[in-house]
Amino acid sequence: MKIGILTFHCAENYGAVLQCYATQEFLKSKGHEVHIIDYRPDYLLSPYRVFYLRRLLCRNPLNGVINLIKELIHLPKRCYRRRAFHKFTQQHLLLTDTVTRDTIPTTFESYVVGSDQIWNTKITEGLDDVYFCNFSFPKEKRRYVAYAASMGKAELEDDKAKDYVCHALNHFDAISVREHDLSELLQPLTSRPISQVLDPTLMVNPQIWEKFVQSSLITRKYVAVYEVRMDKNVRRIAADIAKQIGGEIIFMDSWFSPNSNEHHKAVSPENFVNVIKHAACVVTTSFHGTAFSVIFNRPFYTIRLNDGADARSQSLLETLHLEERMVDKHSTPTYSSIDYTNANTILKTLRDQSQEFLQKALE
Repeated sequence: MKIGILTFHCAENYGAVLQCYATQEFLKSKGHEVHIIDYRPDYLLSPYRVFYLRRLLCRNPLNGVINLIKELIHLPKRCYRRRAFHKFTQQHLLLTDTVTRDTIPTTFESYVVGSDQIWNTKITEGLDDVYFCNFSFPKEKRRYVAYAASMGKAELEDDKAKDYVCHALNHFDAISVREHDLSELLQPLTSRPISQVLDPTLMVNPQIWEKFVQSSLITRKYVAVYEVRMDKNVRRIAADIAKQIGGEIIFMDSWFSPNSNEHHKAVSPENFVNVIKHAACVVTTSFHGTAFSVIFNRPFYTIRLNDGADARSQSLLETLHLEERMVDKHSTPTYSSIDYTNANTILKTLRDQSQEFLQKALE
């Protein structure tokens, strides 16, 4: 079967490109002809611009100058990241030609949208028709599947959004989401069953990541810190954990902030996987930081920021009975290892169920 995938593949974000790669590789392993539809909306590209004047805006002119200097300091790292992500997509993702909302190709027999936060209106600046398979051409015999779609915080802003989603869900032949709260929110809006499945990074056989983790890039013991939502308490907790285990800290942020003074590692998506794999401990505010910690059975702490965006990680950890590894940002956790025996058993069952859902959805 010829399958087109629509997701956040063009965001320079580790979780975004790695979940896309995972979906692609799983479908390829089942004998399908797979391509990533190269849809690049500006709302995905803007936050990762190498040099972006909006990051310098502030009321105090002196602070503006200071931010400009910091922005220039980070510029080489941003350029490195840009090249690293471009290289990853060129080497590992099977892309179509670049398309727009109105030129989605009609040549696929099935369209899979997801995973990632494709239904998060704060990212997509409103509900994007593309990620609801609301295309400009008739459906005919094509199949539309939503796999592990996420909305971030499970809520619909108003009746207009609810009406849109209620109508849009009818485009799909099969629907699955990543979080339990989202399935509860959406199920009353459609007669189609909504399944809860694993994120693609967890759904695939973990062996696919081994090609990226053959040896450690860092010889010393370290705590890997990956933030997508910034909070000074994350650094405090990481520093305390590093002190407890006698290691150093490696920062891997989603982007380099001009307001941050820490030393950050500019790493490729492949090396992101490597750094998580060999970390003595991971401290993160990211769903995918949490997911890869689980994949590699690493000790970790997911920091609850109480900003309305904790649900994705919390849902995963509750499912795996690892909820004690999500700690409040004001806490000072005492380092401990993790017995993954039970979590791995649960994960294996959920992996089989998620793979079965996707295979049946495409039949």
